[in-house]
Amino acid sequence: MNHYAPVDSLLGKRILVVEDDYLLASDICRHLRDLGATVLGPAPTPFYAQSLLGRRGVDVAILDVRLHGTTVYSLADELARRTTPIIFATGQDREDAPSRFQSASWISKPIDLRQLIALVQDAAHDRRPEPTACAAPPVASDTPAGVQDRLNRVITGLMRSNRV
Repeated sequence: MNHYAPVDSLLGKRILVVEDDYLLASDICRHLRDLGATVLGPAPTPFYAQSLLGRRGVDVAILDVRLHGTTVYSLADELARRTTPIIFATGQDREDAPSRFQSASWISKPIDLRQLIALVQDAAHDRRPEPTACAAPPVASDTPAGVQDRLNRVITGLMRSNRV
């Protein structure tokens, strides 16, 4: 249990964690869950993060900029399109980011978890509703509702078994 904020301060909030350092990602996810958040991830690649994002979206995204030699800027573009607050938690300098992300929240590694949690709480409670023009199309009626969830669980299990 962490001692950063009230236990339910993120209750009902969906937080996406995109980080390829498994120990750091696990620590971040644990602290967020302790505060009542529903955590999607950790996702070690932008592709996997995009699959977790799905149609429903998230309330806040925590993104490392460099993941296994690639950057998360295409994922960040999609999150920005959905008006999702983004927190870059990275060793990269803000000045190296594209200008469209200069005003996003940044926290440098090594990460101060108290500061990160405070940024997440602020972003989660200031979130504006997603515009209807950006709403995803409905799921096809012949697609089972749980297929995406099952697929994500299988991928997560496979990725974790390869990291042990």
